[in-house]
Amino acid sequence: MCTVMMTALSAASSLAQGMAAQSSAKAQAAAAEQNARMAEEQADDAVKRGGREEHKFRRQIAIHQGQQRAGLAASGVDVDSGSAGLLQEASRNEAEEDVSVIRFNAQREAWGYQAQATDYRNQASAARASGRNAMTGGVIGAGASLLSLAGDGGWLGKAKAAPKPVTDVYSKYDWARNSKLKYKRTDAGGYFNY
Repeated sequence: MCTVMMTALSAASSLAQGMAAQSSAKAQAAAAEQNARMAEEQADDAVKRGGREEHKFRRQIAIHQGQQRAGLAASGVDVDSGSAGLLQEASRNEAEEDVSVIRFNAQREAWGYQAQATDYRNQASAARASGRNAMTGGVIGAGASLLSLAGDGGWLGKAKAAPKPVTDVYSKYDWARNSKLKYKRTDAGGYFNY
């Protein structure tokens, strides 16, 4: 009776461990999925901030170029030709390079957050797989415990060994002649000693 109780408790413990591990893995997966969503939001935010920074920079450049033109015009220089035109063109080209750097940095930051989101999603997937494996292991452990009890004869009583077949197959004549031995005929046509 004690063996039956211990085996039942062992089976229940295996199931409980599997269920607890699966529950923990689900919580880890949910946390990783939340982190992935946050990283994606940070990526979107990085792109939007980059756009705002680019717009702000372009506005500052427009103000600077306006002041530059006004200063040149006040000096009596033709602002659309010669060195004044070249100066303004160089200023515009430099501003466009700075705008490209701002855009590139925003995209690189967004890419970093997207890579984090992918990593978090992979962690969530691994946690879910770990939970499924833990639950499967718990079920297998419980089944093994219960089968070991059945194999020991706990539930089914002492298991009886199957009769061993006699190596020689006797005909009816031989069987009658060796009546001192007890043989039993099987449906398959062989004889077993019992």
